[in-house]
Amino acid sequence: MAVETTTYEPRAKRRWRISRVYYGWYVLFGMVVALIVAEGVTIGSLSAYTQPLENHFGWTRAQVSMGFSVTVGTIGLFAPIIGRLIDVVGPRRLMLIGAPLCGAAFVLLAFMTELWQWYVYLGISSLALGLIAYIPAQALAVRWFDQRRAVALSIIGASVWMGQLLMLPLVQVIISSLGWEDAFIYSGMLVVGAYIVAFIFVRDQPRANESDSGTASAAVGSSQGPVVLSGMTLGQTMRTPLFWALVFGLMLLYFVVFGWMSQGVPYYQSVGFSDTWSAQIVSLTAGGAVVWLLVAGSQLERFRRPERIAAVGALFVCGSLMVLYVTGGDIPGVSVAVVLYIVGFAATPPLEALMLSRAFGLKNFATIMGSAFLFQTIAIVFSPIIAGSIYDRDGNYDLVLIIYAVCVAASCLVFLVASRLPQPFAHQARLDA
Repeated sequence: MAVETTTYEPRAKRRWRISRVYYGWYVLFGMVVALIVAEGVTIGSLSAYTQPLENHFGWTRAQVSMGFSVTVGTIGLFAPIIGRLIDVVGPRRLMLIGAPLCGAAFVLLAFMTELWQWYVYLGISSLALGLIAYIPAQALAVRWFDQRRAVALSIIGASVWMGQLLMLPLVQVIISSLGWEDAFIYSGMLVVGAYIVAFIFVRDQPRANESDSGTASAAVGSSQGPVVLSGMTLGQTMRTPLFWALVFGLMLLYFVVFGWMSQGVPYYQSVGFSDTWSAQIVSLTAGGAVVWLLVAGSQLERFRRPERIAAVGALFVCGSLMVLYVTGGDIPGVSVAVVLYIVGFAATPPLEALMLSRAFGLKNFATIMGSAFLFQTIAIVFSPIIAGSIYDRDGNYDLVLIIYAVCVAASCLVFLVASRLPQPFAHQARLDA
C-alpha cells in the first residue's frame, strides 16, 4: 500500500530509486508460482479423479463429488481463523506449516482404501491450502498494491485459472499413464516445491517508503517501518447492509461456479466427449479466463462500484448455462457457452477482493474476507452434492443446468442492489477528513 508523502532527495539517489523494480512485483511472482501449482493440483484438478475413483472403488458420483464439498467446506469453516492468522501472524510464516501439510495429505490420498479416508485426507489438504493459497494471496495483493491493486488482483485471479489450465491436463496425463495414486504423490511434491520458491520472494507487507506508483516515497519519521493499515473491524463490517448483500450475492454465484468446477469434466464426458477432450475443454476455459483477466482486469479499478460489473458477469454465466441446456452440449453450443462463461466469471475473484477492500478497508481485510467465505461455504458445500445426486438419479445434467441458471440470475439482482448501498469505510474516511 502506498504512503502518499512528498520527499526531497538528491537527483542521483532519486533516479536510482525510480529505476528499481518495486518489490511488490517479486511478492506477486512468488504467489503466482505457488497458486498455479497449489490451486491447479487441488481444486482445479479434483474433477479428473471422478471416474477413476468410481471405477476403482465403485463409489457413486455423489460420493466422489462430496470430496469437493469437503475441500471447499473445510476452507470455508476455518476461513475466519485463517484470515485472522494472516492479519496477525502474516502469510509468510503460514507457508512453513501449510505447504508440508498439504504435501503430506496428498501422499495419504495416494494410499487411501476407504471412502472416509477420501474425505478426511481432502479435509487436511484443504485446511493446508487455506493457510497458503487464495486468501493469503489476496491479502498480499491488497497490502502491496494501491494504485495498481486491480492489476495485482487480476494477476492473482489469472493464476488460479492458469493452475487449472496447466495442472489439470498434467494430472489427467499422469492418471492415464501411471494411475491416480501416482498423480496424488506427484501433486504433493509439486506443491512443496512451488512454496519453496514462494517463500524466497514473499514478504508480509511493504515498508512505508515503498510504493507501487513508480516513484519512491517515505513516511516522515518511519521510512523503514511497515505501513500502518487502516480499516473497519469485523464487528463493524458485519453490522453493515453492504456486507450481507455481498455475501448473499457471492453465495448464489459460488454455488454455481464451484459446483460447475467439480462437475465440468464429468459433464462433458456425459454428453459424449472423450476423457482427454473433456479435460481440454475445462483447460481451454481456464486459458481464456487468464487472457481475459490480463486484458480486462486492469480496467476494473476505473469502476466506482465493482458490484455492477459482478452483476453483468453473473448475467453472462447464466447465459452460458442456458446455452448448454438448449443445445444439449453439442460442439457449437459448448463453444458459445465457454466464451460466455469466460467473460462472465473470470473477473469475479479479483472483484470480490476489490469490493471488500473498498467497502471495509485493509486493516482486517483477510479476517473479513475469511468470514465472508465462511457464509459462502454454506452454498458451495451443497452444490457438488446436489449436482452429483441429480446426475445419479437422472443420468444427465439438464436439471442441474436449470437450477444453476436460476441461482446465478438471482445473484445478478443481488449485486445490483448492493451497488446502491453506501460504502461504509469510504464514508467514515470522509467524516474523519
